[in-house]
Amino acid sequence: MPMFQWFRTVCVAFFGMFVLCANPALASVSTANATITCNAYNLSVSASQLIPGLTYEIDYTIDSSPYASGFPITGTIPFTATSSTFNDTVTGSFPALNGNFSFSGTASMPGFKGDVSTVSINFSPTNLSCGTPPPPPCSAQSTIGSNFNGTPISSGSWIWFNANFTAKGIPSTGATITFTNSTISTTGNGKPFTSSAPNAQITFSPSATCSSTTFNAMTNTWMTTVPVNGDDEIFLSGLAVPVPSTGFPDGKVEWTGTFSANGVSGVSIQWKWGAAVYTSFTSDYNALAVKPGHQTACGASNGNHAGTPEGVNNNNQPWRQFVTGGARGGGGSNWTGSWSSTQSVPLTCDNPSQAARIAGRLAHP
Repeated sequence: MPMFQWFRTVCVAFFGMFVLCANPALASVSTANATITCNAYNLSVSASQLIPGLTYEIDYTIDSSPYASGFPITGTIPFTATSSTFNDTVTGSFPALNGNFSFSGTASMPGFKGDVSTVSINFSPTNLSCGTPPPPPCSAQSTIGSNFNGTPISSGSWIWFNANFTAKGIPSTGATITFTNSTISTTGNGKPFTSSAPNAQITFSPSATCSSTTFNAMTNTWMTTVPVNGDDEIFLSGLAVPVPSTGFPDGKVEWTGTFSANGVSGVSIQWKWGAAVYTSFTSDYNALAVKPGHQTACGASNGNHAGTPEGVNNNNQPWRQFVTGGARGGGGSNWTGSWSSTQSVPLTCDNPSQAARIAGRLAHP
């Protein structure tokens, strides 16, 4: 081979390897936009110059001024690039704010050689004035703790926390149950984990013949409607948690939240939760098509438990096919994970006359 041709071949090969190695360092966060309410956030991020097949992480931090309980908020979005760009939206809640606040934050992506691409998060609104939320009538807080099964959970996978309940004492005219100030936490080995779970609003409707659920991203609330007679499992709330490179901490996991019957006295809740691991999942909760009821779900006449993700991804693959062992699940067809213990929560009204007036306004707006 002539010397010049050999030299050109070597240079091309070397240049190709250089580009291949350098490209991951070019990956960058393009935009980060967040909408904020007095107790929730909705963060949309985009990234570019990605190499399909490689795994990346976007880290974000949201802080408030002055400091407020629940801040700063931090999170990680792990993903495997399927194209040169990536877009995702994550939501979360925090303790209700009281006062005037402004917000700041960043989203960043570590590069291949230790460099980091960082952008400031654009907030809408940039300032909030929040009042003291009134205590919900006929309410009670509840906590259920349970352990994971010890199966190692790989980084890059997702934990699908989901809860369901039954209710007694719902009047024939219907009622609305809410679940707020909900957190999932562990204080086990390693870095403690705490995350706010979405709120929930469940309407027992005399006109409903089947159960349905959607997710309102702006208010960070699962909105579920069920027949007034209920179901033996009614979807309560769900949270998808991406597992970071450090893994998920061991130890007891507790789910805490506040139930309210919104002025309807004599209601009793029995609830429980599970957690399953998925190798591929999404934080776009409406794309999950979560089953709202065990026996009454609209358009889902199967035996799957409430909380099962019945939807498909962009490649028309059912989310269920990505379930694996870990958390409180064993993989296979255990799409929600095994249940924790069941806790009964009576919703008593501190002021019966006030509760009656509230119930009257709900029935006759």
